[in-house]
Amino acid sequence: MLAQPSLNSRGGSLVEIVVVAGIIVGSLAAILGLAAFFLATSQVVQQTSQATALAQEALEIVRNFRDGTDWSSGLGVIAFSPSSYYPEKSGSPPAWSLSAGSETIGEFTRQIQFEEVRRDGSDNIASSGSVDADTVKAIAQVSWEERGRTHQVELVAYFTNWRQ
Repeated sequence: MLAQPSLNSRGGSLVEIVVVAGIIVGSLAAILGLAAFFLATSQVVQQTSQATALAQEALEIVRNFRDGTDWSSGLGVIAFSPSSYYPEKSGSPPAWSLSAGSETIGEFTRQIQFEEVRRDGSDNIASSGSVDADTVKAIAQVSWEERGRTHQVELVAYFTNWRQ
């Protein structure tokens, strides 16, 4: 004669199944949470890479603008106010110019700020000293929002009057 499973062993099997199902659901939730985190992180990394490329492009455009104009009518007379500019191509043949304000490129906002450069007695760039009229500091800033958070990339370059 076959032995019938007792009520206690049937109840124990049900509890074991519920526990195993809970562990599986918890594991899946953790895996999905990690996947969502990695997707969000990879999106920020991709956006940072694009923003860096836009900032590098802005500095290359400033270099092109400097090389295509005379210092006394280009970067040498750039106004430090307004505080920001954006590159713009115009004319025939097309040439780069700098317009006041910022520009929007997709989800990114780009602007270039200029500052005067000071040199110390040893002719090194310093926070105080005499103003170097043949050098300008350019700061390319690209910002964007992602999930309600603002991110920014900032690159700095110094441009000189190399034709002097």
